[in-house]
Amino acid sequence: MVALLVQLKLTLLRNSLRRSTWRTVGLVIGMVYALGIVVGVLIGLVALRWTSAAFTADVTVLAFSLLTVGWLMLSLLVFGMDETVDPSKFALLPVRARELLPGLFVAGLIGSPGIATVLVSAGLVATWARSVPLTVAALVAFPIGVTTCFLLARAATVAFASFLSSRRFRDVAFVLLALGAGLLGVAGNLLGSVAGSMGAESRRLLADVAGVVGWTPFGWAWSIPADVARGHWPAAGVHLLLAVGLAAGLTWAWGHFLAMRLVEPVQAGGPAAKTKEGTFVERLYPATPAGGVAERTLRYWRRDPRYVAGAAGLLIAPVVIMVTQLVNPGGSLGVAAFAPVILALLIGMTLAQDLSYDGTGIWLHISTGVTGAADRAGRVMSTMTIFGPLMLVLLIGAFALTQQWQLLAPVVALTVGLTLIGLGVGAYVGALWQWPAPPPGGNPFQRGNSGGLPAILSFGVTTAGTVVLGLPTIALAVGSIWVSWLAYLGIVVGALSGLLVLRLGIRWGGGRLERRWPEVMQSVSEKIA
Repeated sequence: MVALLVQLKLTLLRNSLRRSTWRTVGLVIGMVYALGIVVGVLIGLVALRWTSAAFTADVTVLAFSLLTVGWLMLSLLVFGMDETVDPSKFALLPVRARELLPGLFVAGLIGSPGIATVLVSAGLVATWARSVPLTVAALVAFPIGVTTCFLLARAATVAFASFLSSRRFRDVAFVLLALGAGLLGVAGNLLGSVAGSMGAESRRLLADVAGVVGWTPFGWAWSIPADVARGHWPAAGVHLLLAVGLAAGLTWAWGHFLAMRLVEPVQAGGPAAKTKEGTFVERLYPATPAGGVAERTLRYWRRDPRYVAGAAGLLIAPVVIMVTQLVNPGGSLGVAAFAPVILALLIGMTLAQDLSYDGTGIWLHISTGVTGAADRAGRVMSTMTIFGPLMLVLLIGAFALTQQWQLLAPVVALTVGLTLIGLGVGAYVGALWQWPAPPPGGNPFQRGNSGGLPAILSFGVTTAGTVVLGLPTIALAVGSIWVSWLAYLGIVVGALSGLLVLRLGIRWGGGRLERRWPEVMQSVSEKIA
């Protein structure tokens, strides 16, 4: 059964890659990027061999515990994805859960996350290969830790299947998990600053945090070599028993919920939501084709988990930057004040990918004769309806917390300018590349050919174009450090140049859409493997 499932996984993966050159190129680029990260981590783990055993113990326990937490969070984020080997697809076959478990376990590790985790965890052995007892302890912790990561992810996914099939629950879950990812970013930043300072207080704090984390389920397996290095043999034995017990318990839980899913597979989707007439959304925009597009896409922003997760994802970067700079003793209040500019820089990407999220629904625009310019303008209106208030809240929060009021003018100049320019660039880039996205109401993190190289090009061109066209505003904002009145000139230049780019982006992007509606329909209609 193990060999059969592994062969099935590889066959389906190979066939999916043959269907699209873009998908293959995107996979190769993603693997090269992941390989670079893995190599960097392995170099860091090897470098720990030349540090003290106590410092190595604290760093490895914290780092690998965060890795385990990451597996749990990502498993919930990618729930509902069209897995290459989806266990629910075996519901009609005469096979028991306990027969599937070994094969699903091995097949699940065949992929970028699984391979990267195995390689990084193997680096733990290289780190602790300082003596025979330490090497043996690392060799014991390595497979238990990897197994815990995978089993924790699978058990959580299957256990919460019925809850996460609810759209409302997914909306809340995506936002909470996005906030959790932001908190992990803050924790990672603080950990790096603590480890880098190497002061007595910082070193003590690092040891205290590692000690607490090591006694949580996420750190039981990874604490075994750390205990041996400190000579705490009883603690190592307790951690070993706890880690093995956790792995056994997760195996039982996975098998139990998998058995339930084999007889009652979760079906994606649900009853369609009823739309009320005469709502506030209908009165928010003018009764024009652009207003109709804005009304429809705004409903997506309110109801679709893909949009909810996207909005939360864009807010993570500025919030993490702001919080880390505020709570870090060596942080800069000036950098925290400029955090809203990050959202302004990235906002164009939402418009560049918005058309792909329509899927086959884009046929409605084609059949009713909606012009490309109306499509672009409507999406701009709905995007600003969502992100305009969020941008204002970020600005108020940044300056209320930092009190850097002397930077208000340059920050406003950059925020206004880059937001309008980003929307204009996104309106045009969105007409250049489209790709199949998860279906409406589906999981925004579903894997397959969604994105790939077109998504990478879209993001890169939108971001680079926003920066290049915003250079006059950026130059004035930087120049205001020495000549303060340039910041006010930057507000005017940013607003005027932004409105010009936005107008041209809507016109040129709309014209390109009208010339290639059939190609757009084909691009967004391909099924996700």
